[in-house]
Amino acid sequence: MTQRFWHKIFTHFLSCTNIEENHQEWKQWIEYDQPENYLVPEPYDNLLNDFERLMLLRCFCQNRIIFSINNYITKIMGEKYIIPPTIYFDSIFEQSTSQIPIILILSPGSDPTNDIQKLAERKNHIRKINIENGITGNDEQKSLRILAMGQGQEKFALQALHTAQYQGTWLLLQNCHLLLPFLNELEKELEISTKSHPDFRLWMTTEPIEKFPIGLLQKSYKVVIEPPSTLKLNLRSTFININLQTFTESDHPAYPCMIFILAFFHAIILDRRKYDKIGWSCSYDFNESDFHVSVDILKSYLNMSLERSSLEIQWPTIRYLIGEVIYGGRVIDSYDRRTIHTYMKEYFGDFVFDYFQPFHFFIDTNKSLKYDYFIPELRDFLSAKQRWLLREANISIEPQIEYNFEKFLPDKISNLLQRNIEKSNFDIDRIEYRQMDYQFLSKNVLFNQFFHYSIFRDLYLTYIDQLPLYNPPDILGLHANAEINYLTKTAYEIYSMMLDIQPEQHDIEDSLSREQFVLSLIDDILQQIPPKKDLNIIKQKFKQILTPLTIVLVQEIQRFNLLTSIMWKSMNELKQALNGQINFSYQLDEISKYLYHGQIPLLWRSYTPQTKKTLGSWIEHFQRRNQQYEKWIYNGELKIINLSGLHVPESYLAAIIQIVSRKNQWPLDKVTFYTNVTKWQNIDDVDESVQGICLIEGLYLEGAAWDIENNCLIEQSNKQLIQMIPLIKIIPIETHRFNMNNYLRTPVYVTSDRRNAMGIGLVFEASLYSKKDLSHWILNGVCLLLNTD
Repeated sequence: MTQRFWHKIFTHFLSCTNIEENHQEWKQWIEYDQPENYLVPEPYDNLLNDFERLMLLRCFCQNRIIFSINNYITKIMGEKYIIPPTIYFDSIFEQSTSQIPIILILSPGSDPTNDIQKLAERKNHIRKINIENGITGNDEQKSLRILAMGQGQEKFALQALHTAQYQGTWLLLQNCHLLLPFLNELEKELEISTKSHPDFRLWMTTEPIEKFPIGLLQKSYKVVIEPPSTLKLNLRSTFININLQTFTESDHPAYPCMIFILAFFHAIILDRRKYDKIGWSCSYDFNESDFHVSVDILKSYLNMSLERSSLEIQWPTIRYLIGEVIYGGRVIDSYDRRTIHTYMKEYFGDFVFDYFQPFHFFIDTNKSLKYDYFIPELRDFLSAKQRWLLREANISIEPQIEYNFEKFLPDKISNLLQRNIEKSNFDIDRIEYRQMDYQFLSKNVLFNQFFHYSIFRDLYLTYIDQLPLYNPPDILGLHANAEINYLTKTAYEIYSMMLDIQPEQHDIEDSLSREQFVLSLIDDILQQIPPKKDLNIIKQKFKQILTPLTIVLVQEIQRFNLLTSIMWKSMNELKQALNGQINFSYQLDEISKYLYHGQIPLLWRSYTPQTKKTLGSWIEHFQRRNQQYEKWIYNGELKIINLSGLHVPESYLAAIIQIVSRKNQWPLDKVTFYTNVTKWQNIDDVDESVQGICLIEGLYLEGAAWDIENNCLIEQSNKQLIQMIPLIKIIPIETHRFNMNNYLRTPVYVTSDRRNAMGIGLVFEASLYSKKDLSHWILNGVCLLLNTD
């Protein structure tokens, strides 16, 4: 525990003096996976009330405070106050009028378009609409118009508004936050229009934004749409919004199960988003439209199989269309696309219908969850082999349905059932044998499949309601440590919101002490800025041995000199402004605020490599960068390089490949490199006989741990988020000889932010050996980092 947290505890809980005396007991409590569900060490469990226990946990276990808050709210107010409310659009419609717009305020990942379309089908009829100005013709049209707002859409939006008001149709304006000036004009149009058709409704979607017109907000009916926050809530939301008719659109017996598998996959990829970069490297707007289009794909291909009198499922095509086209079409990062592909291989295949080894999405081997995740219907399938054995033993297996199923079931299904009940030869091929597993359904499911389509949704919802509200990251394929950062970040967001609602108080003494603090910080920083390095001397020194690495060094020194100049100039100007010698500019004021809060000024960030470090950590790293440049200049090419100390580390690796290509006379475009993790921890461990290789130090492994003895990936220890791995060899090789079986292609990023939508942040790809299946580490989000936070 840090000294800071100890002071917080001791200040508010003076009676907790035996924490030091009974540290083993307290340590055991802190190290529980869920300390909020265990008693605080005696006698304090009886001495502290619920709120004091909550504050104690806030000091000891930052990442568990969310669950403790939920437990507190549940105990004091009830569970209903921690479960997000379900949005019923029918209720919203009933409270709206033609004069009151409906503004839907969206959170990332929420898209109410499909819900509004379904509501329009339920509440509105199909009518002939004649909209002037060429927006549409005299065709049968649905009474809902959807227009995505953006530059140049103002004219079309006003035309659609006037037409909808006159015709009594609905208008949905999406992404209104992208066209704020138009909203002021829209507000005026709504004020002057007093004779709108009674059936007219104006729907608007927007992200939360401060500059949204207040007048429009005040006269509107406002609804905040938040996506479900857990796997259970995501699954429940999906099945609540499924139209019952969906289950009638294919007679393939695997169809209902396939819908559940797809819904689970959809919920999984949505739930990964909350784990930030270890879940997805970039932010993706997966929504219900992706799920419904994927259901249509399933329906089409399963029906095609039935038309060919076959029950075989075309898994490769389904996996490609859903994983690569529908969901993968939104994914811009190749490693995120690899994660989608891995889920498709894990969830979509004949193995999901294996009777002898029942398929599970997740099996709780430690029994900590006391619940496994599976497909509810699979227990209603009976294998072909079991049916054959029953027939051979002369055991009747005809469905004992109370009614004559010939009368109620379609002829196609009736004949199919009769054919399979008849005695068949044991010698059948694998395809027919596999198809029989699909065909044999228990009598109750078979009966209800064709009469009560709601049974599937009811079955799934009943199963979903039994799932725990909160699911650990293990179910998604992530390590349990993945939620530590997520929960800590969420906790700090709560603290930040609580601070924002507190009134700010300032006095003259605080202002003076702030200036004194910044002045002392400026003096400290100025002492640590090295003098500019003379490029002419460097070029002269390496003139006779000019290599690609020398060019990289010169370019790096140019960038480093520019950074030091900017730092020196800004610190001196800020010092003069604080002493009253020059006027404060906006830029100097911003720099002063960043320094006071221990953050790197934005001006400096423009000239430095990507980082998430605080000011103090960054200054230390700045010093180490300078030391590495000094060694390079005076000692020549380095045997070991720390890539985090370079402004453009990619150029260093490219230079290594160029040198080896020239030496071996390989075509440059036919050369790549692979990595090998050594057992050397630092330069003192390196065998002096090793020559002509590039060694990299200072790489951190996230999402897994490294076994130095066996030289392979292993599971992380609890609460160990990252691990520095030994030195890594960079070994150039011709592309056609590159073969890395059982090696995980691991992305190496500059920071834990990984890469952004523009691809910035990815440095290179390392090869890490694994004894486990590679899909395990892919779902774990394993990567290497040049910098810690």
